[in-house]
Amino acid sequence: MSFEQVMGTVQGMLNATDALAAIAARVSVGGNAAEVDPDIDAALQAVWAAAGLPDLESLAPPQQAMVLSVIRLYFAQADDLLREPGRAPGWTFTDPLVLEGFGRGSMMVPTMLASDPDLANVTSLLDVGTGIGLLAVSAANVWPGAKVVGIDVWEPALDRARANVREAGLEARITLRNQDVSAIDDVDEFDCAWVPTFFIPEKTLAEATPRIARALRSGGRIVYGLFAPAPTALGRATTELRTTRSGGCNLDDERAGELLRGAGFGDVRTLAPPGPAPLKYVVGRKP
Repeated sequence: MSFEQVMGTVQGMLNATDALAAIAARVSVGGNAAEVDPDIDAALQAVWAAAGLPDLESLAPPQQAMVLSVIRLYFAQADDLLREPGRAPGWTFTDPLVLEGFGRGSMMVPTMLASDPDLANVTSLLDVGTGIGLLAVSAANVWPGAKVVGIDVWEPALDRARANVREAGLEARITLRNQDVSAIDDVDEFDCAWVPTFFIPEKTLAEATPRIARALRSGGRIVYGLFAPAPTALGRATTELRTTRSGGCNLDDERAGELLRGAGFGDVRTLAPPGPAPLKYVVGRKP
């Protein structure tokens, strides 16, 4: 491949990078657009229109915040990759943009799960890898009255989770633990467990899933969260890279099902969520 061909491909990607930055910049300005130079604001609006998003401002503020957080997350992870391309896999992020991005992105998970009849009435949730606690907060709102236990081993994230739970006024319903998923010792405690496989090494996941099974009540559901990459070679490759650097595993539906059945779960099935979220869910039922 020639230098010219390489640069032609790179330039196309750079245009997409600029577009994402422009979208995030204009969303971050929000109602303070009058403080931005009019020429810059017009140029930002032109990028929105060219990207097919001319009415982005019509989104509700929480939705705009999620868009902004996700874009910032991807830029922050890209920066981490450029600065430390050789670092070992694992979750070592302290950058607030990364923590906030994953946290806000996770808030859609309970709503998606509650749309399934088998998960419409969760009363007690185990939130594995709770991060900054926003999934737990969302779950407490989606399932009124539900108790949530969020576990994580990354103290910088848990510090933010405690503040988020306190700010939401949900300390009576959400319990946070500094606990590894392999050390779960609850028995017959939960009717649903959320497990984001893209943050957990496969060996750890295989060891922890039987423990999660013991923590669930009879008939309880475990939900493996899997990334659903774009149906392109580049989409699959970048998803695998991002997951590997985070210390997680890249499972497909078949392998996820094998792990669940091996831990004694039945009625294993895949939920394909509506909308553009790059996630899918593999659900198993405890007998």
